[in-house]
Amino acid sequence: MIHLIYISSATSWPGESDLVQLLEQARARNLRQNITGMLLYSNATYMQVLEGKKKDVHEIFEAICNDPRNTGVVKLYEAEIQQRDFPDWSMGFEHLDGSTARNVPGFVDIFGGKLDKQVAKSNKYAAIELLMNFSRMKA
Repeated sequence: MIHLIYISSATSWPGESDLVQLLEQARARNLRQNITGMLLYSNATYMQVLEGKKKDVHEIFEAICNDPRNTGVVKLYEAEIQQRDFPDWSMGFEHLDGSTARNVPGFVDIFGGKLDKQVAKSNKYAAIELLMNFSRMKA
């Protein structure tokens, strides 16, 4: 198994119904392919970890790269894993804002309260740590 972490920009500012639709589609597909993970959204930016068999994760990642709802996909990290960090979440989700982020164990505010792709690329490991800290929280 692997996990793959990426960040991308939304092509428009999605409303709540757009985010709900995106999550419903992602969760259904992830369940079919036994993928787990976590999606953060803020400031028209998505950051996500996908976990599962390499073939399935790459297939979903390719679909995300070709999805017209986002652009400028940047892979931050990919590695083999022995166990899942988000085993119970077909797709956890958090609409990240300053107050939400401060409740995450080990939170370091490299983003100033809003996701930013350039900041994530410059501070890759701090961005990854923020995302992975959600695995320590219970939904």
